[in-house]
Amino acid sequence: MGYTLKAYLGKEENLIPILEKYSQSQKVHLNNGIFMIPMTDELFDQINEMKHSSGISTFEFLTENIEQKTIQVIENRELAYVESEFFGGQGGHIGIIWKNGKRDFLTESDKSSMNKILKRLGVNRTLLKDEFENVGLDKNRHTEDWIE
Repeated sequence: MGYTLKAYLGKEENLIPILEKYSQSQKVHLNNGIFMIPMTDELFDQINEMKHSSGISTFEFLTENIEQKTIQVIENRELAYVESEFFGGQGGHIGIIWKNGKRDFLTESDKSSMNKILKRLGVNRTLLKDEFENVGLDKNRHTEDWIE
């Protein structure tokens, strides 16, 4: 079984500019005060405006154009973008956080990157669950499942 996720993550108030600017964005309530906007193909196309742009690190959907537009829209708010892909136990997470109008944190693609991002957003692990499970990101296996 595989797992894929491409999404913005953050506090609800920090997602509002994306929701207001892009009609293809949809808010999903997770746990621990964290919300998500899944990066669907439709949302990607709407933000990117069909422009060709260089990618950032090993992200599939995050381009320099998307990053620039995201920073313009969120201004000084804190917002993360994450991508995860696993199949048969192999894969990893990669994430980025923007804060105060610039890139604040970028992880490499590995199995602990999602928890690092969530921890920086204020999510803590518990005795039985890591940050990923605490916010409920284990509920669905694919980006599109979050909006169905």
